[in-house]
Amino acid sequence: MLNSTDLKNGAVFIYYGNPYKVLQYEHIKMARGGAVVKVKCIDLISLSIKEISFSNNDKVEEADVENRNMQYLYSDSEKLYFMDPVSYVGEEVPVSRASREKKYLIEGREFQVTVFNGKPLGVILPPSIFYKVIEASSAVRGNTSSSATKHVIVENGMSVEVPQFIKEGDVVKINTESGNYTGRGY
Repeated sequence: MLNSTDLKNGAVFIYYGNPYKVLQYEHIKMARGGAVVKVKCIDLISLSIKEISFSNNDKVEEADVENRNMQYLYSDSEKLYFMDPVSYVGEEVPVSRASREKKYLIEGREFQVTVFNGKPLGVILPPSIFYKVIEASSAVRGNTSSSATKHVIVENGMSVEVPQFIKEGDVVKINTESGNYTGRGY
């Protein structure tokens, strides 16, 4: 059991049978009354966002949510297919639960899959991912502005805006929150 004051950002708890993940935590102290804990959270089953208030001494059940490292195999129009690299057990994540994450996935690489009661709920991306540039136009001569950019295609087919000096074969680092170029890779 978790105290309501333990529901910090990222905590996962059960509320009316569904797992919720805390996005934002606020502890409000009242002048003569008790304190109130307000959490903005996402229902991991329906993906709806709720704001829930608890009294200072309320308790909630901690959710048994597991993040497993799984190898991304491929996708079709409805599902993303993953495999556990240790047990070789396959898992399917509906595209509707990971539509934003799908464009960052690369076949053969490992990603974390969130599982609740044996059912995959979604994919967790790292803050940034390295991609190899497979298609890049050459730099425009004379365009030496410090902010000159061009579009390149990386190994998973995604188009990214990068500085002019990036060429085919380079490795670039992409932020998975914004989709922007953040640096060169190794």
